Amino acid sequence: QVALLGLDVLGAFVDRLSGRFKPYIGTVLLALIDRMGDAKDQVREQAQNLILKLMCEAAPPMYIWERLAVGFKHKNYRSREGVCLCLVATLNISLLQKLFSVFFLKNTPLFFFFFFFCYGAQPLILSKLVPHLCIAFGDSNSQVRDAAILAIVEVYRHVGEKVRIDLTKRGIPPGR
Repeated sequence: QVALLGLDVLGAFVDRLSGRFKPYIGTVLLALIDRMGDAKDQVREQAQNLILKLMCEAAPPMYIWERLAVGFKHKNYRSREGVCLCLVATLNISLLQKLFSVFFLKNTPLFFFFFFFCYGAQPLILSKLVPHLCIAFGDSNSQVRDAAILAIVEVYRHVGEKVRIDLTKRGIPPGR
Protein backbone atom coordinates (compact mmCIF):
# COMPACT_ATOMS: atom_id res chain seq x y z
CA GLN A 1 0.00 0.00 0.00
CA VAL A 2 2.85 2.37 0.83
CA ALA A 3 4.52 1.72 -2.53
CA LEU A 4 1.27 2.39 -4.41
CA LEU A 5 0.74 5.67 -2.57
CA GLY A 6 4.34 6.67 -3.28
CA LEU A 7 3.83 5.97 -6.98
CA ASP A 8 0.62 8.04 -6.88
CA VAL A 9 2.53 10.95 -5.34
CA LEU A 10 5.24 10.70 -7.99
CA GLY A 11 2.56 10.62 -10.69
CA ALA A 12 1.02 13.77 -9.24
CA PHE A 13 4.43 15.48 -9.32
CA VAL A 14 4.87 14.50 -12.97
CA ASP A 15 1.38 15.83 -13.79
CA ARG A 16 2.07 19.09 -12.01
CA LEU A 17 5.66 19.70 -13.15
CA SER A 18 5.65 18.13 -16.64
CA GLY A 19 8.95 19.04 -18.33
CA ARG A 20 10.31 20.63 -15.17
CA PHE A 21 10.43 17.12 -13.66
CA LYS A 22 13.26 16.15 -16.05
CA PRO A 23 16.17 16.81 -13.60
CA TYR A 24 14.70 14.23 -11.21
CA ILE A 25 14.16 11.46 -13.75
CA GLY A 26 17.49 9.71 -13.17
CA THR A 27 16.84 9.34 -9.45
CA VAL A 28 13.20 8.36 -9.87
CA LEU A 29 13.89 5.76 -12.57
CA LEU A 30 16.19 3.79 -10.30
CA ALA A 31 13.39 3.53 -7.74
CA LEU A 32 10.87 2.65 -10.46
CA ILE A 33 13.12 -0.15 -11.71
CA ASP A 34 13.16 -1.49 -8.16
CA ARG A 35 9.36 -1.22 -7.97
CA MET A 36 9.03 -3.18 -11.22
CA GLY A 37 10.60 -6.01 -9.22
CA ASP A 38 7.96 -5.83 -6.49
CA ALA A 39 6.11 -8.99 -5.46
CA LYS A 40 2.71 -7.37 -6.12
CA ASP A 41 1.42 -7.15 -9.68
CA GLN A 42 -0.38 -3.88 -8.99
CA VAL A 43 2.84 -2.15 -7.89
CA ARG A 44 4.74 -3.43 -10.95
CA GLU A 45 1.97 -2.28 -13.27
CA GLN A 46 1.76 1.17 -11.71
CA ALA A 47 5.54 1.58 -11.88
CA GLN A 48 5.44 0.78 -15.60
CA ASN A 49 2.57 3.21 -16.12
CA LEU A 50 4.53 5.94 -14.38
CA ILE A 51 7.51 5.30 -16.66
CA LEU A 52 5.22 5.64 -19.68
CA LYS A 53 3.81 8.83 -18.19
CA LEU A 54 7.35 10.20 -17.84
CA MET A 55 7.87 9.52 -21.55
CA CYS A 56 4.70 11.39 -22.41
CA GLU A 57 4.96 14.33 -20.06
CA ALA A 58 8.46 14.87 -18.70
CA ALA A 59 11.07 13.81 -21.28
CA PRO A 60 11.43 12.13 -24.68
CA PRO A 61 11.34 8.31 -24.72
CA MET A 62 14.99 7.92 -25.71
CA TYR A 63 16.06 10.13 -22.80
CA ILE A 64 14.13 7.80 -20.48
CA TRP A 65 15.41 4.61 -22.15
CA GLU A 66 19.04 5.72 -21.95
CA ARG A 67 18.60 5.78 -18.17
CA LEU A 68 16.23 2.81 -17.98
CA ALA A 69 18.63 0.45 -19.79
CA VAL A 70 20.45 -0.30 -16.51
CA GLY A 71 17.32 -2.26 -15.56
CA PHE A 72 18.24 -4.98 -18.05
CA LYS A 73 21.07 -5.93 -15.66
CA HIS A 74 19.14 -5.56 -12.40
CA LYS A 75 19.66 -8.23 -9.74
CA ASN A 76 15.91 -8.90 -9.44
CA TYR A 77 14.53 -11.03 -12.29
CA ARG A 78 11.13 -9.30 -12.08
CA SER A 79 12.81 -5.95 -12.67
CA ARG A 80 14.62 -7.32 -15.74
CA GLU A 81 11.35 -8.77 -16.99
CA GLY A 82 9.56 -5.50 -16.26
CA VAL A 83 12.04 -3.48 -18.30
CA CYS A 84 11.46 -5.79 -21.29
CA LEU A 85 7.70 -5.48 -20.89
CA CYS A 86 8.02 -1.72 -20.57
CA LEU A 87 9.78 -1.65 -23.94
CA VAL A 88 6.85 -3.60 -25.41
CA ALA A 89 4.40 -1.08 -23.93
CA THR A 90 6.46 1.82 -25.27
CA LEU A 91 6.44 0.35 -28.77
CA ASN A 92 2.70 -0.39 -28.59
CA ILE A 93 1.97 3.22 -27.67
CA SER A 94 4.06 4.26 -30.65
CA LEU A 95 2.08 1.86 -32.86
CA LEU A 96 -1.23 3.23 -31.54
CA GLN A 97 -0.08 6.73 -32.45
CA LYS A 98 0.67 5.61 -36.00
CA LEU A 99 -2.68 3.86 -36.38
CA PHE A 100 -4.53 6.81 -34.91
CA SER A 101 -2.79 9.17 -37.30
CA VAL A 102 -3.46 7.03 -40.38
CA PHE A 103 -7.11 6.26 -39.73
CA PHE A 104 -8.44 9.35 -37.98
CA LEU A 105 -6.39 12.49 -38.12
CA LYS A 106 -4.13 12.36 -41.15
CA ASN A 107 -3.15 15.84 -42.38
CA THR A 108 -5.01 17.67 -39.65
CA PRO A 109 -3.57 19.99 -37.04
CA LEU A 110 -5.02 17.75 -34.34
CA PHE A 111 -2.83 14.87 -35.58
CA PHE A 112 0.32 16.87 -35.05
CA PHE A 113 -0.84 17.87 -31.60
CA PHE A 114 -1.62 14.25 -30.68
CA PHE A 115 1.65 12.88 -32.01
CA PHE A 116 3.92 15.43 -30.39
CA PHE A 117 1.91 15.64 -27.20
CA CYS A 118 2.85 12.15 -26.10
CA TYR A 119 6.32 11.45 -27.48
CA GLY A 120 7.64 14.65 -28.96
CA ALA A 121 9.91 14.82 -31.95
CA GLN A 122 12.72 12.57 -30.69
CA PRO A 123 12.46 9.00 -32.01
CA LEU A 124 13.17 5.86 -30.06
CA ILE A 125 16.50 4.45 -31.29
CA LEU A 126 15.91 0.72 -30.99
CA SER A 127 19.39 -0.29 -32.14
CA LYS A 128 20.71 0.86 -28.75
CA LEU A 129 18.28 -1.44 -26.92
CA VAL A 130 18.58 -4.61 -29.03
CA PRO A 131 21.97 -5.62 -27.49
CA HIS A 132 20.35 -5.62 -24.04
CA LEU A 133 17.57 -7.87 -25.33
CA CYS A 134 20.16 -10.23 -26.84
CA ILE A 135 21.79 -10.58 -23.44
CA ALA A 136 18.38 -11.19 -21.87
CA PHE A 137 17.84 -14.15 -24.25
CA GLY A 138 20.41 -16.00 -22.16
CA ASP A 139 19.00 -15.00 -18.76
CA SER A 140 18.82 -17.65 -16.07
CA ASN A 141 15.10 -16.94 -15.53
CA SER A 142 12.60 -18.18 -18.10
CA GLN A 143 10.22 -15.25 -17.53
CA VAL A 144 12.96 -12.79 -18.45
CA ARG A 145 13.83 -14.82 -21.56
CA ASP A 146 10.16 -14.90 -22.61
CA ALA A 147 9.79 -11.14 -22.04
CA ALA A 148 12.95 -10.48 -24.08
CA ILE A 149 11.60 -12.61 -26.93
CA LEU A 150 8.27 -10.74 -26.75
CA ALA A 151 10.15 -7.43 -26.87
CA ILE A 152 12.30 -8.43 -29.84
CA VAL A 153 9.15 -9.56 -31.69
CA GLU A 154 7.66 -6.10 -31.12
CA VAL A 155 10.88 -4.47 -32.31
CA TYR A 156 10.74 -6.67 -35.42
CA ARG A 157 7.13 -5.61 -36.04
CA HIS A 158 8.22 -1.98 -36.03
CA VAL A 159 11.59 -2.20 -37.79
CA GLY A 160 11.42 -5.30 -39.97
CA GLU A 161 14.28 -7.25 -41.51
CA LYS A 162 16.99 -4.93 -40.17
CA VAL A 163 16.45 -6.52 -36.76
CA ARG A 164 16.95 -10.03 -38.11
CA ILE A 165 20.23 -8.96 -39.74
CA ASP A 166 21.36 -7.30 -36.50
CA LEU A 167 20.51 -10.43 -34.50
CA THR A 168 22.48 -12.60 -36.93
CA LYS A 169 25.50 -10.30 -36.52
CA ARG A 170 25.23 -10.77 -32.76
CA GLY A 171 25.31 -14.55 -33.06
CA ILE A 172 21.61 -15.26 -32.48
CA PRO A 173 20.60 -18.15 -34.81
CA PRO A 174 17.88 -17.31 -37.38
CA GLY A 175 15.67 -20.16 -36.18
CA ARG A 176 15.50 -18.65 -32.74
